[in-house]
Amino acid sequence: MGGLVNRRISIMKIEDSYLVVSGFFDLWVRLMEIRTRHMEVQDSRINDLRILIISPLDRGIKILTQANPRGESHLLCFSETLGEIARDYSIQHNIGDLKICVEPFFSIPFDDSHFDAVFTNCFFDFCQKSDFNGILKEIKRALKSNGLFFSVYMDVPTDLVGRTWVNLLGRFQSLSQGCHPVDIMPSLSKWSFKLKKDLTIRRLGFPVKYLIAER
Repeated sequence: MGGLVNRRISIMKIEDSYLVVSGFFDLWVRLMEIRTRHMEVQDSRINDLRILIISPLDRGIKILTQANPRGESHLLCFSETLGEIARDYSIQHNIGDLKICVEPFFSIPFDDSHFDAVFTNCFFDFCQKSDFNGILKEIKRALKSNGLFFSVYMDVPTDLVGRTWVNLLGRFQSLSQGCHPVDIMPSLSKWSFKLKKDLTIRRLGFPVKYLIAER
């Protein structure tokens, strides 16, 4: 069944996946991953930083933005449609300080060494493995020296319950939209990121990777 997920993701554009999940992803994060967003606030100590968020629309965007009142918080969207949905979401949830930028997958429309921190939440598990190196190269370019890279994604399962989740995602692809377990560590090593924290957090047996690396 994991093979089905991989074949499906190979023909699926992330902007299409994000568009479909935008209606319910906030609920998923509140049920399964909200702890990781609070951990990001604590571990990044954001307050007056320049940050970039790459994520489907979820409650974590508000958590990160509100924790950064004297800084700049940017959300990267991969299409004009996603950008409009994000603007509506920010108004609905009163996220007034969030700056939304639109750029096709995958490019960060900012100068070199621009951001103190980049947060990629539920991003890599919607991407193809073949794109990881290019994505991390671009993130490294946009990060300041010693800037922090945060990532939350579906970890490769090591037990029966985790593998059951993978099978469910493969079976109900209209909901999962190609979300699949990934391992980005080889690509992090390729671009000489320094690993700071590497945790697997399980919620109802669903394996969530929580990772911090330094540029």
